[in-house]
Amino acid sequence: MQFHRFALAFTSILASPAHAATHYLTLINDDAVPAVRVEAAVHGTTIYQTLDTAGALQGGRAGQATVAFPEGACVVDLRVTYPDRGPLTVTEWNLCRQPTLYLGKARRAGLRQPKDALP
Repeated sequence: MQFHRFALAFTSILASPAHAATHYLTLINDDAVPAVRVEAAVHGTTIYQTLDTAGALQGGRAGQATVAFPEGACVVDLRVTYPDRGPLTVTEWNLCRQPTLYLGKARRAGLRQPKDALP
């Protein structure tokens, strides 16, 4: 598994480089279809940036990637794009407390939400 850097342009939330700690998020595609793109934004913003996952994340747990986030970027919103279905949006993911995200599990949880609970 390779480590890929994800740099956010929100320098106001970052600590000084001498005290900066990097946080990692491992993405595991346990869905049946590939995820062709994963984007992230600091929660509360709409500035999504594509994560470097070294290509599509194949389905069936074969597709995995670990991306780095700088200190201060603990709570993020993620958007996952699939080739043959609508996007998956995961809001308020705390990567400092939950450093692994199973994409298929998140998509299935979203499908189980009542229609009136969706924005």
